Amino acid sequence: MAPLRNGQVNGHTRVSPPEPGATAGKRFSDIPSAIDIPVSSGLDAEEAVEVNLEELHDDPTELCTLLENEGAARNFWMIIALAYAKQRKVDHAIELLTKGLAALSKGGIKDKLGLLTCLCWLYLWKSREAPRVVPEGQLVSEALTKDYFLQQSTATLNEASRINPSFPPLFLARGVLYLLRASLQPPSRSLAPGSADHSERVETLRQALKCFEDAIRVSVGRNMMAMLGKARALYSLGKYADALESYQEVLMKMPDLRDPDSRIGIGCCLWQLGFKEEARDAWERALELVGSAVEALNTKLTYCRTLSRKLRPFWSDCTGSTTALTMPQPIQLLLLCT
Repeated sequence: MAPLRNGQVNGHTRVSPPEPGATAGKRFSDIPSAIDIPVSSGLDAEEAVEVNLEELHDDPTELCTLLENEGAARNFWMIIALAYAKQRKVDHAIELLTKGLAALSKGGIKDKLGLLTCLCWLYLWKSREAPRVVPEGQLVSEALTKDYFLQQSTATLNEASRINPSFPPLFLARGVLYLLRASLQPPSRSLAPGSADHSERVETLRQALKCFEDAIRVSVGRNMMAMLGKARALYSLGKYADALESYQEVLMKMPDLRDPDSRIGIGCCLWQLGFKEEARDAWERALELVGSAVEALNTKLTYCRTLSRKLRPFWSDCTGSTTALTMPQPIQLLLLCT
């Protein structure tokens, strides 16, 4: 493990804060504001219909019909779907990709594989936001719970794997799927000293770890999202020192990465290892770089609360309540989340 007081590996890398008004992350940064869809005029001359991706209709039916009639390529379906996702209209994005798969069913394998992978990520996103249990008064058969979307994601991922099981993005997606699946499984019971834990949750986390390691291997160590996934799986397995090394590696290789910010994970690991002051420093640096980092704020408040119960008036001033704050998930792996 790297030295605990090394400023760089513990979250103090000198990165300039974002400019006022600038977005903290780069999600969807490659989605254009508009796109031209080629259409045939019937006179052997191609024209184009411009679609404003910043003012999309609430009903994507008309767009789907246009894309189907013009035999639009995969990238048009993908870009428009992600534009909907950028506006947090994930259901419309899923509808677009589903219809795109049907329209391109006779197309090339690469086209279908890309759409399936994107669809899998959207289902994972929906799982993150869905309720864990069936809401009161709702039929079980109609409830869209976390488990429901995980099942949809699993089916989509399996279909993509049948096309090309070694497609690199699938390793990362499956690792995230296992992480989310593990979050729904009960924690391990107390074990006798020296006995191995083979509970369902631990086995699922080990599968996630293997998927992330595979993603890192095929990318020759360049996939930082996979490295963050590896760190998160190690953290959940209680291997805090190993998780810390992975978070620190991400920080050293990509100090500008703030979405997700490895400094939050570094702080969580340091906290679990008993280095409370260093954990606070890492979270404060995350707050300095991204003032809206709610996760870092929550962990910092938890730190202060643990230090002294005398700070109770401070909780009311900062949070408006004295509700207990819990340690957060120190990683947001889904590229399309939050």
